[in-house]
Amino acid sequence: MIPISKPTIVRKDLEYVLNCLITEKLEEGNLAKEFEKAVSDYLGIKYVAAVNNFTSALHLALLSLKVTEGDEIIIPAYSDLPIINAINYVKAKPVLVDVDIDTYSIQKEKVLEKITDKTKAIIITHNFGIPADITNFSDFKIPIIEDCSYAFGAEIAPDIHNEEIKKKVGNFGLISIFSFDTDCIITTGNGAILCSNSRDLINEIKDYKFNNNKKLDEYKIKFDYRFPDICAALGLSQLKIVDKLIGRRREIADFYNNKFMKSKYKIHKEISGKKNVYSKYVLLIEGSLDKLIEYSKKHKIHLKRPIENPAYIILKKDPKEFPNSEYLYRKLVQIPLYPTLKNKEIEFITNTLLKVL
Repeated sequence: MIPISKPTIVRKDLEYVLNCLITEKLEEGNLAKEFEKAVSDYLGIKYVAAVNNFTSALHLALLSLKVTEGDEIIIPAYSDLPIINAINYVKAKPVLVDVDIDTYSIQKEKVLEKITDKTKAIIITHNFGIPADITNFSDFKIPIIEDCSYAFGAEIAPDIHNEEIKKKVGNFGLISIFSFDTDCIITTGNGAILCSNSRDLINEIKDYKFNNNKKLDEYKIKFDYRFPDICAALGLSQLKIVDKLIGRRREIADFYNNKFMKSKYKIHKEISGKKNVYSKYVLLIEGSLDKLIEYSKKHKIHLKRPIENPAYIILKKDPKEFPNSEYLYRKLVQIPLYPTLKNKEIEFITNTLLKVL
């Protein structure tokens, strides 16, 4: 079976992790700090805090923004379960907004309709490595949280008249979050990082993280969301080849695009001024998604919905309220793409899928 995704582990990764094991210091320590600095430098964001996973990161982001019970957080209807979980941690209310059918990005005009005096943040997701239309929200006075989970290294040109100058995603919100799960651009096994150009926010986030060695003047609830050095060791090694990994992903995506663009499958066309890192490669189909997934399974190819449980379904909302999200759930399919995918496998995937039509 050709898997939908696979982490790229190279020899240097093994050396970095082995060296960490040899020191017998696996808990959060110097390597975690080194990894934070390396990510900060790569993204061009001043302050960062690494934690154990995405849900923990969003939880701390909401706490740092003083989100409490009854507050409202605007999120895409076509977004994944961890966002709902983190919002429920602080007993806030998720307010769903439909996405654009072509960019999969939350719709600004729909967001404006949902803002109330209880709105404390807007979460904008760069789905599948595709930069969202986040520059359209630059005039908002409400804090923007960038969900960059699958978009590490993706870029946006803030000025459409000067597309040569791009910034990496994560630089456009008040707080941004990157995931390092096994199906992300780089992996640390699990883990995530919060980024901001606000020192106060990151200090607040770090203050919520459990630190048993820090002297307490008074008790304050802490969360054990530490980022182990053994994970940081893997991350430091992966960062050294991140551009190479992204390059290979884009190379495979180009092959897919050329094959599928003249078929009945609809590809996502790159938008001028935005660099897609293709953490997931998706196609819009005309027929039954379930039948296509089953057909591919028989040919030893793993296909799936890119978002298995979108927010509007989890929260049992009427699909008619979110027609674009519903359409994407029914018609958008993810096909295998990862740097170690062999050329003969890529050709087999495309030839197999083209035979369905």
